[in-house]
Amino acid sequence: MQIGVDNDRRVENKRVFVIDNDGVTGSILQFMLEDHNETHEFASVQEAFDSSEKVVYGKTEKSVPNLLIVGVNILEEKGPDVLKEISAKFPEAKIVVLADNAENEFAKQALAKGGGAHGILTKPLTVEVVRRKVDMLLGRLKSEFVQLTDFSF
Repeated sequence: MQIGVDNDRRVENKRVFVIDNDGVTGSILQFMLEDHNETHEFASVQEAFDSSEKVVYGKTEKSVPNLLIVGVNILEEKGPDVLKEISAKFPEAKIVVLADNAENEFAKQALAKGGGAHGILTKPLTVEVVRRKVDMLLGRLKSEFVQLTDFSF
């Protein structure tokens, strides 16, 4: 049994793909998330696509993510349309962009309507913030936003 891991989460099988060509950041995210999620790290989008379908003993096994964390450096390298490719391959998955700051132009484009991203993570990364954002997008936590209808004026 792992310390600090809720048994319900340990049994629940949510899959997270981290796609970032900065090996250090990808490894840090994998370490932060591996206690609560099945987490896989990839250096490229194609590597993630290839690993999602494997032939084992003559049968194709699918490994579809529930959430993808995509480094902004991937967007800079491949262009913002790469998120549309990811969405087409994994239509049920949520996508989070990882950036140095929220003012990054590629991150802003990804978050804009039709950009493809469902959220952003900014550096410096902390275990609490990363896990909370991931849990929120995976439906484990309710949104932190307050609706105006919650108040009477």
